[in-house]
Amino acid sequence: MTTVEQATQVLLREQRGAVLVATINRPAKGNALSRAVIAALDELAADVLDACSADRADGPRALVLTGAGDRAFSAGADITELDGIGGEAARQQMLRGQEVFSRLESLPVVVVAAINGVAFGGGLELAMAADVRFAAPSARLGQPEITLANLPGWGGTQRLPRLVGRGRATEMILTGDPVDADRALAIGLVEHVVDDPLTAAVELASRIAERSPTAVRGAKQAIAVGLTDGTAAGSLVEADAVGACCETPEQRAAVRAFLDRPRRAVPG
Repeated sequence: MTTVEQATQVLLREQRGAVLVATINRPAKGNALSRAVIAALDELAADVLDACSADRADGPRALVLTGAGDRAFSAGADITELDGIGGEAARQQMLRGQEVFSRLESLPVVVVAAINGVAFGGGLELAMAADVRFAAPSARLGQPEITLANLPGWGGTQRLPRLVGRGRATEMILTGDPVDADRALAIGLVEHVVDDPLTAAVELASRIAERSPTAVRGAKQAIAVGLTDGTAAGSLVEADAVGACCETPEQRAAVRAFLDRPRRAVPG
């Protein structure tokens, strides 16, 4: 961490109701993902998980990730930290980033990315670790590592094909060419293109935060297991999650409220 970064928070946190907004705060560097930022993201994931495990009333029920300013969500890894790096050190740095992004991805709350500008390299890999992505019309997304004689190392080769398909992912990774927001929407790389992605992301996260945390956690886990381990494994997790939901007061109250609702007369 540089002297400047020691005196500056590289990841800002703001609680908006039940939603925690985390902002990468290196706008002069394109919100590049330095080792300090990766460490801060790891601490963020641990704090959110601890709050969920303790079932704290004031804990976040959803997480939104974004970047400071209006130019970049994140331009990717901090290239100055890769200058002259050796093979084993690079491998360990990639494993570290993969671990942190996987922790964010597997949080028991919904994670939404508000892509306010460019999302390149590690920045796109971070956005892909979210559950849902909102992009500004000016956003551009890509994996340009090939132009530096390298390849994505923080999960891009795995998550991108799952989102856009093998062919499109291979083309993006091997050419390094970015896509604009409209193209990203068309191929499924983002779910929404809106003028104010942060506001829209917080609105969606707030809606989901009102849902049963047991149901949200179970649904996320079932989806993830199904994608990685196959339909049979995912279906077992799904059944277990439904069973867990049916033990909660929220589910029982919701079912009773549904059954007790006023019924409209059927014409005839």
